[in-house]
Amino acid sequence: MNMLSKKNTINKKGVGILLKVSGRNRLAMSVVAKVMITSVLAVSALVAIMLTNYKIVYKVHINGEEAGYITNKELMEKEINKYVLEGDADNVAYVQLNSTIDYDLMLVKRDTASSEKEIFEAMKNDCEVFYRVYAVNVSGEEKFVLFSQDDAQKIVDDINDKQKNFTKKVEVEVKEKVVQEAEFTTDLQVAVNEIITPLQKENDELVAMNLRYASTKTVSQEVLQALKENLQDLDFGKPLDDGIITSRYGWRSSGYHYGLDIAAATGTPIHASESGVVTYSGWSGSYGYIIKMAHCGGYETYYAHCSKLLVDVGDEITKGDTIALVGSTGRSTGPHVHLEVRYNGQTLDPEAFVYDK
Repeated sequence: MNMLSKKNTINKKGVGILLKVSGRNRLAMSVVAKVMITSVLAVSALVAIMLTNYKIVYKVHINGEEAGYITNKELMEKEINKYVLEGDADNVAYVQLNSTIDYDLMLVKRDTASSEKEIFEAMKNDCEVFYRVYAVNVSGEEKFVLFSQDDAQKIVDDINDKQKNFTKKVEVEVKEKVVQEAEFTTDLQVAVNEIITPLQKENDELVAMNLRYASTKTVSQEVLQALKENLQDLDFGKPLDDGIITSRYGWRSSGYHYGLDIAAATGTPIHASESGVVTYSGWSGSYGYIIKMAHCGGYETYYAHCSKLLVDVGDEITKGDTIALVGSTGRSTGPHVHLEVRYNGQTLDPEAFVYDK
């Protein structure tokens, strides 16, 4: 046998061996695949049986105590976070969560009831809720608490409107505050009346005390004529020792202003700018309480919005005498004296007489 024949014989034997090995591998792989498929089917069947009878849940513990089961941890945490950030009522400022919540993943029988609502309520009950509310303070003292800022402002506006012509007034303002609980005012009119009723009584008493019935007294024409004919030089002085000019004579947004407004604290003494005779002492509409004086040469001065009148019609006054006290009666936005200077009935700029010297 030559070398070529031997080589062919060896190759044929090698191919035969390889075919036998390949066939065995295929058989082994087929067996393994069948085993794997069987295992997967078995596991799937087992899972299906388990899922038919069991379910996956989270056991919840609040502060270490079992609270129940939930099916969706992410949804529960989302609800809790929303409650802490926003609360579940109007005007919630913030919520303080005092609970520690733990979750354990587990399998339970399918008929085991979940307790999402009960767990959420238990968590809420362990929270501290703080509310943003609005207090109405009267002269610095808290009087009423309301949920609505608009309602609180309505009380303030109503009180200010009712007391605008009072001699004695109170300062009312709205203050925002944060509380856990409070006694809230719901009847706005009752709240306003609680402040206005006693204040009205006080002001009625002041009116009775301060009012001078000018109609019962008059200054004789002889006295007035004598003053008018007296042409001695006048030197008008300031009606207040200290005061700030807040509105001058002339046009302003609300119309023509016939006097000079000089602001000072309520109760500040008002002095006669010149010597003369009191021709009016009492209430006069938008002027409020007012003193009118006649001076030499046909001049007159008015002192309006007083809180108290200290002289009466016919009284002879010397320049510098205290004739009244500063107030905010009549149509007034704050305590001041409204000074007018008139000549033969016509108004003049008081600043030219009192300050420009």
